[in-house]
Amino acid sequence: MSNNIKVEDKNINIKVKVWRQRDAQSQGAFETYELQNISQGSSFLEMLDILNERLVREHKEPVVFDHDCREGICGMCSLYINGHPHGPDTGITTCQLHMRRFNDGDTITVEPWRSAGFPISNSKGRC
Repeated sequence: MSNNIKVEDKNINIKVKVWRQRDAQSQGAFETYELQNISQGSSFLEMLDILNERLVREHKEPVVFDHDCREGICGMCSLYINGHPHGPDTGITTCQLHMRRFNDGDTITVEPWRSAGFPISNSKGRC
């Protein structure tokens, strides 16, 4: 007999506060977006995909972020989430972070990986 406890994911409403900056010479600022009914079973990058689909429908600039494998292997999906590299979990990459780490009503701050070796450019690393 199995004693596995199944945790059921809920849908949550969140605010995503994203750093926006055209390039390294431009001044940046945070923009806040409200998202409704985000499944806690979604990965963080899937949540950003949902936000981007909405922004494109609204004829707005999508959030730019790098990713390749989405399996925690390549490390290209590096973001600062709520002030932590890759988010609140340790030992994982951003693509391995799931929305179940966040609660209904949370505001999630997303910033690019900041390093002199990886400056903000017009095509990559810009949120």
